[in-house]
Amino acid sequence: MLKHDKLAQEVSGLADKLFLLNTPQSALGQQAWKSLLKDEAFVERLKEARGASGLPFWMNELSERVAVINDLKHYSVLAVDGSQIYPDRHIAGVNCFLINCGGILLSYADSSMANFFSEPRLFLPEHIIPTTSELSFSVDLVDLKREELEFEIASQRAALARTTSEGLLTLFDGSLIFWHLESKPEEIRDMFLREYLKYLDRFYQQQLPIAGYISMPKSKELVNMIRLRACEHKKETFVFCQGKVAKCPCKQFELLVDTQLLQNFLPPFHRTTIFCSRSSITEHYPRFLKPCFFYLNVEKEIVRVEVPGGWLKTPK
Repeated sequence: MLKHDKLAQEVSGLADKLFLLNTPQSALGQQAWKSLLKDEAFVERLKEARGASGLPFWMNELSERVAVINDLKHYSVLAVDGSQIYPDRHIAGVNCFLINCGGILLSYADSSMANFFSEPRLFLPEHIIPTTSELSFSVDLVDLKREELEFEIASQRAALARTTSEGLLTLFDGSLIFWHLESKPEEIRDMFLREYLKYLDRFYQQQLPIAGYISMPKSKELVNMIRLRACEHKKETFVFCQGKVAKCPCKQFELLVDTQLLQNFLPPFHRTTIFCSRSSITEHYPRFLKPCFFYLNVEKEIVRVEVPGGWLKTPK
Protein backbone atom coordinates (compact mmCIF):
# COMPACT_ATOMS: atom_id res chain seq x y z
CA MET A 1 0.00 0.00 0.00
CA LEU A 2 1.34 3.42 -0.96
CA LYS A 3 1.37 5.97 1.86
CA HIS A 4 0.42 9.18 0.09
CA ASP A 5 1.26 11.48 3.02
CA LYS A 6 4.77 10.04 3.21
CA LEU A 7 5.19 10.39 -0.56
CA ALA A 8 4.06 14.03 -0.40
CA GLN A 9 6.80 14.74 2.14
CA GLU A 10 9.38 13.09 -0.12
CA VAL A 11 8.26 15.15 -3.12
CA SER A 12 8.30 18.34 -1.07
CA GLY A 13 11.86 17.63 0.07
CA LEU A 14 13.05 17.34 -3.55
CA ALA A 15 10.88 20.11 -5.00
CA ASP A 16 13.79 22.45 -5.77
CA LYS A 17 15.40 19.76 -7.95
CA LEU A 18 12.19 18.37 -9.47
CA PHE A 19 10.33 21.54 -10.40
CA LEU A 20 12.95 23.78 -11.90
CA LEU A 21 11.18 26.60 -13.70
CA ASN A 22 9.91 28.72 -10.81
CA THR A 23 12.74 28.55 -8.30
CA PRO A 24 14.75 31.52 -6.98
CA GLN A 25 17.77 30.05 -8.77
CA SER A 26 15.82 30.19 -12.04
CA ALA A 27 15.12 33.92 -11.65
CA LEU A 28 18.76 34.49 -10.73
CA GLY A 29 19.88 32.59 -13.82
CA GLN A 30 17.62 34.64 -16.09
CA GLN A 31 19.10 37.85 -14.71
CA ALA A 32 22.62 36.50 -15.25
CA TRP A 33 21.75 35.55 -18.84
CA LYS A 34 20.45 39.06 -19.61
CA SER A 35 23.57 40.55 -18.05
CA LEU A 36 25.83 38.27 -20.10
CA LEU A 37 24.13 39.34 -23.34
CA LYS A 38 25.00 42.96 -22.58
CA ASP A 39 28.67 42.14 -21.92
CA GLU A 40 29.82 42.42 -25.53
CA ALA A 41 33.53 42.00 -24.78
CA PHE A 42 33.02 38.78 -22.84
CA VAL A 43 30.59 37.39 -25.45
CA GLU A 44 33.11 38.04 -28.23
CA ARG A 45 35.90 36.29 -26.32
CA LEU A 46 33.54 33.43 -25.54
CA LYS A 47 32.58 32.95 -29.17
CA GLU A 48 36.22 32.73 -30.24
CA ALA A 49 37.15 30.21 -27.50
CA ARG A 50 36.84 27.26 -29.88
CA GLY A 51 38.76 24.84 -27.66
CA ALA A 52 36.59 25.30 -24.56
CA SER A 53 34.83 22.05 -23.68
CA GLY A 54 31.19 22.32 -22.61
CA LEU A 55 30.74 25.70 -24.27
CA PRO A 56 29.12 26.09 -27.70
CA PHE A 57 29.88 28.61 -30.40
CA TRP A 58 27.11 30.15 -32.45
CA MET A 59 26.01 31.91 -35.60
CA ASN A 60 24.84 35.54 -35.79
CA GLU A 61 24.10 37.33 -32.50
CA LEU A 62 23.84 35.46 -29.20
CA SER A 63 20.78 37.55 -28.32
CA GLU A 64 19.02 36.68 -31.58
CA ARG A 65 15.35 35.64 -31.39
CA VAL A 66 13.85 34.43 -34.64
CA ALA A 67 10.13 34.10 -35.26
CA VAL A 68 9.12 30.71 -36.67
CA ILE A 69 6.41 31.28 -39.26
CA ASN A 70 4.40 28.29 -40.42
CA ASP A 71 3.78 29.08 -44.09
CA LEU A 72 4.05 25.51 -45.42
CA LYS A 73 0.93 24.23 -47.12
CA HIS A 74 2.05 20.72 -48.02
CA TYR A 75 4.63 18.82 -45.96
CA SER A 76 5.30 15.44 -44.35
CA VAL A 77 6.89 14.31 -41.10
CA LEU A 78 8.38 10.89 -40.47
CA ALA A 79 9.15 9.82 -36.90
CA VAL A 80 10.71 6.55 -35.68
CA ASP A 81 11.25 5.35 -32.13
CA GLY A 82 12.32 1.99 -30.73
CA SER A 83 11.65 -0.23 -27.73
CA GLN A 84 13.22 -3.45 -26.52
CA ILE A 85 12.70 -6.59 -24.45
CA TYR A 86 15.95 -7.67 -22.82
CA PRO A 87 17.09 -11.30 -22.43
CA ASP A 88 15.33 -12.93 -19.46
CA ARG A 89 17.88 -14.61 -17.20
CA HIS A 90 15.07 -16.26 -15.21
CA ILE A 91 14.06 -18.46 -18.15
CA ALA A 92 16.53 -21.22 -18.98
CA GLY A 93 17.69 -21.30 -22.59
CA VAL A 94 16.20 -17.92 -23.52
CA ASN A 95 19.11 -15.72 -24.49
CA CYS A 96 17.52 -13.69 -27.25
CA PHE A 97 16.24 -10.14 -27.18
CA LEU A 98 13.63 -8.22 -29.15
CA ILE A 99 13.93 -4.76 -30.67
CA ASN A 100 10.86 -3.15 -32.16
CA CYS A 101 11.06 0.05 -34.19
CA GLY A 102 7.72 1.72 -34.70
CA GLY A 103 6.92 4.92 -36.46
CA ILE A 104 4.46 7.15 -38.23
CA LEU A 105 4.40 9.11 -41.46
CA LEU A 106 2.18 12.17 -41.29
CA SER A 107 1.34 13.92 -44.55
CA TYR A 108 -0.31 17.32 -44.43
CA ALA A 109 -1.92 18.46 -47.66
CA ASP A 110 -5.36 19.10 -49.13
CA SER A 111 -6.05 15.51 -48.14
CA SER A 112 -3.97 14.56 -45.09
CA MET A 113 -3.13 11.05 -43.95
CA ALA A 114 -1.30 9.07 -41.26
CA ASN A 115 0.52 5.77 -41.87
CA PHE A 116 1.75 3.69 -38.92
CA PHE A 117 4.36 0.93 -39.11
CA SER A 118 6.20 -1.48 -36.84
CA GLU A 119 9.31 -3.56 -37.53
CA PRO A 120 10.19 -6.11 -34.81
CA ARG A 121 13.52 -7.95 -34.99
CA LEU A 122 14.89 -10.78 -32.86
CA PHE A 123 18.59 -11.02 -31.98
CA LEU A 124 21.11 -13.19 -30.19
CA PRO A 125 24.11 -11.67 -28.36
CA GLU A 126 26.47 -12.83 -31.11
CA HIS A 127 24.58 -10.60 -33.54
CA ILE A 128 26.12 -7.64 -31.70
CA ILE A 129 29.44 -8.95 -30.39
CA PRO A 130 31.61 -10.97 -32.79
CA THR A 131 32.71 -14.33 -31.40
CA THR A 132 36.31 -13.18 -31.83
CA SER A 133 35.81 -10.22 -29.47
CA GLU A 134 36.72 -10.30 -25.78
CA LEU A 135 33.84 -7.97 -24.90
CA SER A 136 31.04 -9.31 -22.73
CA PHE A 137 27.35 -8.89 -23.50
CA SER A 138 25.24 -6.45 -21.47
CA VAL A 139 21.82 -4.82 -21.76
CA ASP A 140 23.59 -1.54 -22.60
CA LEU A 141 24.45 -3.09 -25.94
CA VAL A 142 20.77 -3.78 -26.59
CA ASP A 143 20.07 -0.07 -26.13
CA LEU A 144 22.89 0.86 -28.50
CA LYS A 145 21.67 -1.63 -31.09
CA ARG A 146 18.13 -0.25 -30.79
CA GLU A 147 19.41 3.24 -31.62
CA GLU A 148 21.27 1.89 -34.64
CA LEU A 149 18.07 0.25 -35.91
CA GLU A 150 16.13 3.47 -35.44
CA PHE A 151 18.52 5.21 -37.84
CA GLU A 152 18.56 2.29 -40.26
CA ILE A 153 14.79 1.90 -40.50
CA ALA A 154 14.19 5.64 -40.60
CA SER A 155 16.60 6.00 -43.53
CA GLN A 156 14.81 3.20 -45.40
CA ARG A 157 11.36 4.63 -44.70
CA ALA A 158 12.42 8.17 -45.61
CA ALA A 159 13.83 7.04 -48.96
CA LEU A 160 10.51 5.36 -49.74
CA ALA A 161 8.38 8.22 -48.47
CA ARG A 162 10.09 10.92 -50.49
CA THR A 163 8.56 9.49 -53.69
CA THR A 164 5.04 10.23 -52.46
CA SER A 165 5.52 12.89 -49.77
CA GLU A 166 6.22 16.60 -50.11
CA GLY A 167 8.65 18.53 -47.92
CA LEU A 168 9.67 15.47 -45.91
CA LEU A 169 11.38 15.87 -42.52
CA THR A 170 12.51 12.92 -40.39
CA LEU A 171 12.42 13.41 -36.60
CA PHE A 172 14.28 11.40 -33.97
CA ASP A 173 13.36 11.30 -30.31
CA GLY A 174 16.58 12.43 -28.67
CA SER A 175 19.96 13.93 -29.36
CA LEU A 176 22.12 13.61 -32.46
CA ILE A 177 25.09 14.22 -30.16
CA PHE A 178 25.94 10.71 -29.00
CA TRP A 179 27.03 11.68 -25.47
CA HIS A 180 26.40 8.17 -24.17
CA LEU A 181 29.19 6.73 -26.34
CA GLU A 182 31.87 8.85 -24.65
CA SER A 183 31.92 6.57 -21.59
CA LYS A 184 31.91 3.29 -23.52
CA PRO A 185 34.98 1.13 -24.20
CA GLU A 186 36.77 2.28 -27.33
CA GLU A 187 35.80 -0.81 -29.35
CA ILE A 188 32.11 -0.34 -28.51
CA ARG A 189 32.23 3.41 -29.09
CA ASP A 190 33.86 3.06 -32.49
CA MET A 191 31.61 0.20 -33.60
CA PHE A 192 28.33 1.99 -32.92
CA LEU A 193 29.51 5.49 -33.81
CA ARG A 194 30.58 4.16 -37.21
CA GLU A 195 27.08 2.73 -37.77
CA TYR A 196 25.25 5.82 -36.52
CA LEU A 197 27.28 8.14 -38.71
CA LYS A 198 26.83 5.84 -41.70
CA TYR A 199 23.07 6.36 -41.57
CA LEU A 200 23.32 10.09 -40.86
CA ASP A 201 25.57 10.34 -43.91
CA ARG A 202 23.01 8.40 -45.95
CA PHE A 203 20.35 10.99 -45.07
CA TYR A 204 22.72 13.78 -46.03
CA GLN A 205 23.82 12.27 -49.33
CA GLN A 206 20.19 11.65 -50.32
CA GLN A 207 19.26 15.20 -49.28
CA LEU A 208 16.74 13.97 -46.70
CA PRO A 209 16.61 16.51 -43.83
CA ILE A 210 16.57 15.18 -40.27
CA ALA A 211 16.35 16.64 -36.76
CA GLY A 212 16.65 15.40 -33.22
CA TYR A 213 13.77 16.65 -31.05
CA ILE A 214 14.27 16.85 -27.27
CA SER A 215 11.41 17.84 -24.99
CA MET A 216 12.28 19.00 -21.46
CA PRO A 217 16.03 19.06 -22.28
CA LYS A 218 18.52 19.07 -19.43
CA SER A 219 21.35 20.61 -21.46
CA LYS A 220 23.69 23.09 -19.76
CA GLU A 221 25.81 24.67 -22.51
CA LEU A 222 24.24 28.11 -21.97
CA VAL A 223 24.36 27.70 -18.19
CA ASN A 224 28.09 27.03 -18.54
CA MET A 225 28.43 30.48 -20.09
CA ILE A 226 26.99 32.29 -17.10
CA ARG A 227 28.89 30.03 -14.69
CA LEU A 228 32.14 30.81 -16.48
CA ARG A 229 31.44 34.54 -16.35
CA ALA A 230 30.58 34.37 -12.63
CA CYS A 231 33.55 32.20 -11.66
CA GLU A 232 36.23 34.03 -9.69
CA HIS A 233 38.78 31.30 -10.41
CA LYS A 234 38.42 30.89 -14.19
CA LYS A 235 41.48 30.48 -16.34
CA GLU A 236 42.47 32.06 -19.64
CA THR A 237 41.65 28.72 -21.28
CA PHE A 238 37.97 29.31 -20.38
CA VAL A 239 37.90 26.63 -17.69
CA PHE A 240 35.99 27.47 -14.51
CA CYS A 241 36.13 25.81 -11.11
CA GLN A 242 32.64 24.26 -11.48
CA GLY A 243 31.77 25.16 -7.92
CA LYS A 244 34.62 23.14 -6.43
CA VAL A 245 36.05 26.23 -4.75
CA ALA A 246 34.06 27.07 -1.63
CA LYS A 247 31.73 30.08 -1.94
CA CYS A 248 32.62 30.72 -5.58
CA PRO A 249 29.74 32.65 -7.25
CA CYS A 250 29.52 30.12 -10.10
CA LYS A 251 28.20 27.51 -7.66
CA GLN A 252 24.83 29.27 -7.36
CA PHE A 253 23.98 28.28 -10.94
CA GLU A 254 25.02 24.61 -10.81
CA LEU A 255 21.45 23.20 -10.62
CA LEU A 256 20.14 25.24 -13.54
CA VAL A 257 19.50 23.99 -17.09
CA ASP A 258 19.40 26.04 -20.29
CA THR A 259 15.60 26.11 -20.59
CA GLN A 260 15.36 28.02 -17.29
CA LEU A 261 17.53 30.82 -18.67
CA LEU A 262 15.33 31.10 -21.76
CA GLN A 263 11.94 30.92 -20.08
CA ASN A 264 11.27 34.67 -20.28
CA PHE A 265 13.75 35.32 -23.08
CA LEU A 266 12.02 33.41 -25.89
CA PRO A 267 8.49 34.49 -26.93
CA PRO A 268 6.14 31.72 -28.12
CA PHE A 269 7.05 30.32 -31.55
CA HIS A 270 10.49 31.91 -31.57
CA ARG A 271 13.88 30.20 -31.63
CA THR A 272 17.34 31.14 -30.45
CA THR A 273 20.34 31.61 -32.69
CA ILE A 274 21.98 28.46 -34.05
CA PHE A 275 24.55 26.93 -31.68
CA CYS A 276 27.28 24.45 -32.59
CA SER A 277 28.36 21.78 -30.12
CA ARG A 278 31.92 21.41 -28.86
CA SER A 279 31.28 18.01 -27.25
CA SER A 280 34.36 15.77 -27.52
CA ILE A 281 32.37 12.99 -29.22
CA THR A 282 31.64 15.31 -32.16
CA GLU A 283 35.35 15.39 -32.97
CA HIS A 284 34.75 11.99 -34.58
CA TYR A 285 31.98 13.34 -36.86
CA PRO A 286 32.63 14.53 -40.43
CA ARG A 287 32.32 18.32 -40.50
CA PHE A 288 29.03 18.32 -42.40
CA LEU A 289 27.46 15.97 -39.81
CA LYS A 290 28.60 17.86 -36.69
CA PRO A 291 25.40 18.66 -34.77
CA CYS A 292 24.10 22.17 -34.34
CA PHE A 293 21.14 23.06 -32.18
CA PHE A 294 18.66 25.74 -31.23
CA TYR A 295 15.99 26.17 -28.58
CA LEU A 296 12.39 26.69 -29.65
CA ASN A 297 9.45 27.94 -27.61
CA VAL A 298 6.48 25.79 -28.61
CA GLU A 299 3.68 27.68 -26.87
CA LYS A 300 4.73 27.32 -23.21
CA GLU A 301 7.37 24.60 -23.57
CA ILE A 302 10.97 25.16 -24.63
CA VAL A 303 12.38 22.26 -26.64
CA ARG A 304 15.79 21.62 -28.16
CA VAL A 305 16.17 20.82 -31.85
CA GLU A 306 19.42 19.41 -33.30
CA VAL A 307 20.39 19.20 -36.96
CA PRO A 308 23.57 18.19 -38.82
CA GLY A 309 25.63 21.27 -39.60
CA GLY A 310 25.77 20.41 -43.30
CA TRP A 311 22.21 21.68 -43.65
CA LEU A 312 23.30 25.10 -42.38
CA LYS A 313 25.97 27.64 -43.28
CA THR A 314 28.01 26.94 -40.18
CA PRO A 315 31.52 28.20 -39.34
CA LYS A 316 34.38 25.78 -40.03
